Amino acid sequence: MNKYQRLVVVAATMNVLVMLLFPPFTSQPLAKGVLPSFDGFYPIVSQLGHKPLFTELLTIQLMFVGINTLVAWLALQTKTRHGKHPDFRFAQAIGWFVAVNLIVIFTFPPFEPYQLLLRADLGGFDSFYFVLGSRSQRTIYWPLLYLECMLVAINALGIFLMLSSVQRGADDIRRKLAQLADDLPDEAIERIAADIRQTINAQPPKPSPSLGRGADRRRTKHKSIAKERRSGKDRRHQDSSRTGDRP
Repeated sequence: MNKYQRLVVVAATMNVLVMLLFPPFTSQPLAKGVLPSFDGFYPIVSQLGHKPLFTELLTIQLMFVGINTLVAWLALQTKTRHGKHPDFRFAQAIGWFVAVNLIVIFTFPPFEPYQLLLRADLGGFDSFYFVLGSRSQRTIYWPLLYLECMLVAINALGIFLMLSSVQRGADDIRRKLAQLADDLPDEAIERIAADIRQTINAQPPKPSPSLGRGADRRRTKHKSIAKERRSGKDRRHQDSSRTGDRP
């Protein structure tokens, strides 16, 4: 795990904690025959046991965070030929992250149920549907859509600040190392280079075998095989000697 992947894990953990501390709850209608609907996000300490959790919406939130974390993890674990992590423009990567998330959010926005269009009500949340699908005639539930956009923006700004601080620290370390290298005399630099070269030559890296390939068994000699098979000439000679010995 490199430093960028650790930042991704920290950001994902913070998002999961916020979602678990302020989960979505459903309302408990007093009228008979009325299905419970989305009520809002409340602290879990104050409303747990009084209102049921909206488990479907909470599951979608956690899945959204998990997919973003997995994509960022896979994108940051790529290495170059020499085993080093490549330099990347994190501002551009965060811009792509925001763009892709907003496209997904506006492609599948939250909608209100049908019955709220026929009566004067404050509205509510039904589910996420395709914006150009058959249910696109419904009214979009704007409070939840605004909240999703705010979470994406907060995550982007937080990740940008963390990555910029890590990048600034790495640049300071490189600057200090370059300054120390400039202050060292030439003899000390040559001695350090010779020690590093000697260490590398003393412990050469072992090439890892490719997947599905190993040593050629046909060219290896097994100790279990004592002798090779006899040739045809020797076998004919032994057979003729056996037939001559018969009475």
